Amino acid sequence: MGKEVIICLDIGGTNCRIGLVDRAYEVYAQQILGTAGLAKEDFMSGLLQLIGQYRETYQEDFQIKAVSLGFPSTIDRTRRKLLSTPNIEGMDNIEVADILEERLKLPVYLEKDVNLLLLYDLFSLQLEEDSTVIGIYFGTGIGNSIYMDGRLLYGRNGVAGELGHIPQLHADTVCGCGNKGCIEPIGGGRCLEELCAGKFAGTRIRDIYKRYWDTPELKRQVEAMSIPVATEINILDPDYVILGGGLLQMEGFPLKALEENIYRHARKPYPAENLRFLYSNANQENGIIGAGIYGWKKWREVEKNETSYV
Repeated sequence: MGKEVIICLDIGGTNCRIGLVDRAYEVYAQQILGTAGLAKEDFMSGLLQLIGQYRETYQEDFQIKAVSLGFPSTIDRTRRKLLSTPNIEGMDNIEVADILEERLKLPVYLEKDVNLLLLYDLFSLQLEEDSTVIGIYFGTGIGNSIYMDGRLLYGRNGVAGELGHIPQLHADTVCGCGNKGCIEPIGGGRCLEELCAGKFAGTRIRDIYKRYWDTPELKRQVEAMSIPVATEINILDPDYVILGGGLLQMEGFPLKALEENIYRHARKPYPAENLRFLYSNANQENGIIGAGIYGWKKWREVEKNETSYV
């Protein structure tokens, strides 16, 4: 028999990544495809077809034990149901885990994509299990994951860490969540899209910091990025602050200015004087490996008949 593996998926609004992850968190047979391609008719049907075909291709060479997948969604506390998925049509209030288990006859483990990124970062950065760690990932939106006392923080409804939806007084921009005044449209990547379509028309988003960092518009956007980070730091006083996401990987992104803004808004003298910033290493496999870490922890609980780790 081949290696024991879990089929792991990192599903984003743009791309879907799938791979096999073994117990040592090695990745095999990674593939990347456009998320829109799964939704030509019905997203769940496309997802089932993808996993089914992928399983059929590799089941002779590997022992496939389960499926673990991350969605850019809010997920209920039981980790069985997607509550809201703004960037994938038709994926609100869907019992994803039950549907997949019924069709695939395999255990299915469901988690928010940003939580899987933080699990990967905890593993790759070799941070202590009893640390308090916050991960903030800046892309189109502002992703957030919180790790305390050896587990991810879920909250009463399962939706803890919606950091991009901290309200700003007198702000009237409508957020993707439907509320007015959230910090996400001001500090996230959507703001850069609007600037490239208006004030800096003709500029590619990937070049905006390199070309226009010294403008008031970009300085305001970077300061807006710092507000939710400093807010969470002031509330939780974490051991580590992990920063990541596509915006930080863009050429010319002002990391020093972001850190300075976070420090400026953090409570003095502490926690401001004792902040430890770490940076997530951008890699196409991060979300897949994070799904593997999550899936294998769940699987080992079943083997040991233990309660949930996360």
